[in-house]
Amino acid sequence: LYFGSVGSAVMSLFQTVTGGLEWRNMVTPLMAHISPAMGAVFSLYVVFTSLALMNIVTGVFVETALQRGREDKDVYMINH
Repeated sequence: LYFGSVGSAVMSLFQTVTGGLEWRNMVTPLMAHISPAMGAVFSLYVVFTSLALMNIVTGVFVETALQRGREDKDVYMINH
């Protein structure tokens, strides 16, 4: 159902990471039909992807804050 083709597998993995599908619904067929080790691999994928997305979002916020700090410093130096 979730892994019938490459397109449906990619969509299912995307939906799992973004909260559209529950992990249990995805992991149960993998563990039952392929291997219980696939449950661990799937969990590692979700954890890695979630941490990567959080890291990107944090990086954008930090870069924006640093840029605004530089702009404020330039304005202060010009005015004083």
